[in-house]
Amino acid sequence: MSDQMHDRGPAPDSLGRGPAPDSRDLEPESLHRATIEYYNLRQVHGDMPHRIPRGPAPDLPAEQARMVRESQEAMRGRRVLEVASGTGSASREIAETAMSVTGIEIALNMLDLAAANDNPSNVSYLAGDAFDLGSIAPGRRFDGGFAAGFLHTCPASRYAEFLHGFHARLEQGAVVFMRSSRPTSPDAVSRLFMVEGRTDQFMTRQLSDGSEYIMVENDPTEEDLQRIFEPLSNNLMVHVGNYWWWIRYELP
Repeated sequence: MSDQMHDRGPAPDSLGRGPAPDSRDLEPESLHRATIEYYNLRQVHGDMPHRIPRGPAPDLPAEQARMVRESQEAMRGRRVLEVASGTGSASREIAETAMSVTGIEIALNMLDLAAANDNPSNVSYLAGDAFDLGSIAPGRRFDGGFAAGFLHTCPASRYAEFLHGFHARLEQGAVVFMRSSRPTSPDAVSRLFMVEGRTDQFMTRQLSDGSEYIMVENDPTEEDLQRIFEPLSNNLMVHVGNYWWWIRYELP
């Protein structure tokens, strides 16, 4: 990430007020680097405490339990390739029903934490980029694809690139399950902004050491997800809830 990003004034708020960010920081490769750096350092410094309380979320546990349950059912008995596996929390969830889970993560601090956890024997982790999966685990075959908390950080301009590379590593008829959180809490909403001429939504994130990052924070609608995935899949199922969205589909 450039020094200019750290020294820059506050980004526009959700209504578009305030100074605009440097356009170079909003290019796909710059956003990719910022996302990697943020998640790497998040394991060291932690996020800045929320400025605005989340507020009541009475149905959050039930929605999360349903999401985990549907994730596990989709990956049941499958050899799963997981992109952006992070610290492995979702990897361990689906490992309860999957035959095997191979998690791919580019942020090395997160990868180290994942490997240090008490992982079941059917889970393994490899360093790699979600946008460059061709050379990872050569020779391995996967009939399940999984991504938790990745697509919302991916610029819309890179959806086709990511999905082409991801699907290329999966067998015909493979089942794919993707899920992401939604920025619906008052604090999250306060840090969202749009930039004229850009299709993505952005968010400012700040670590407890004071460093600030601009990242993509897209929140697709049900119609968005159908438009993106229906041409690429069979039996697409879409759920957009209060706190998460998730999709399940099969590769033709």
